[in-house]
Amino acid sequence: MISLAIIGFQVVIALSLVVTRIFGSAFNKPDWLFWVAFGWTAFTFAFVFASPLIILQLVVIWGVTAWIRPKDEVVPRQPSKLERLTEEDENWLRVFQSLCESPAETAFLDAMVSAFDLKPDNGRLSGSGLILQMQVPVVNYRVDFLIDEKLVVEVDGARWHSSPEAVERDAARDKTLSAKGFEILRIPAKTTLYNPTEAIELVRKTRTQWLARKAQVRASDVGEARQLGETQNNIRERVKQFNDRLQQELDESLERSNQRAEEQERRLQAELDANPKLKERYDKVVAEWDKY
Repeated sequence: MISLAIIGFQVVIALSLVVTRIFGSAFNKPDWLFWVAFGWTAFTFAFVFASPLIILQLVVIWGVTAWIRPKDEVVPRQPSKLERLTEEDENWLRVFQSLCESPAETAFLDAMVSAFDLKPDNGRLSGSGLILQMQVPVVNYRVDFLIDEKLVVEVDGARWHSSPEAVERDAARDKTLSAKGFEILRIPAKTTLYNPTEAIELVRKTRTQWLARKAQVRASDVGEARQLGETQNNIRERVKQFNDRLQQELDESLERSNQRAEEQERRLQAELDANPKLKERYDKVVAEWDKY
């Protein structure tokens, strides 16, 4: 039998865990509950020597802990400083410029903002039907700029991208990104620095060609779907025509059979009318047949 003292001690353990849970919630310290549970566990192994009592006490400690532990809550993510920016903020462009990793990238950003009248939009820049993002994680890389979710723009400085190793590395990177459906445009840093207009023209040309290919693929998909639909319609129409012809042939065959039967019946009746003895025998046969 379990004594009242043992039961009372288990109640004390449970109450201590409940109180810890309450204070932990009040002070935003959910870990307090688990530290107290670990403390009671250590106490149990250090001072409780009866095996059944050890099991009972551990069940009480961790059963109560599991029952009252703080449930996982989805905390709404707070918008970042970049996401809170609007065009009313005086320094919004400076904040976006701070993300650039080189003067060449800054020059490209300024040229894009000017050419497409870009404004802050939930952490991105948008305008003239274009969306620009900066330092975006894509696959296993981080790209300098991302236009419309799929057009990658890399601003390449000669110092870091001209060696054979760098060229090979960039080629492997481009191959990986292309396999994932991204279009890649690499612009030399000197172009964005000294001829930003040319850089913008490269963006316009590449984007136009990329959008044209997308539209062509979409049109091809629609055409294939339409062709498939037309094929299905043709099959249904041919089946319907076959069924109609079959029904027509059956109707014509039945009509011909009825005509032949009527013609034979008329001939038989004419023969019976012309030969009374034959008609008498015929009537007897019919009478005998009707018995069955």
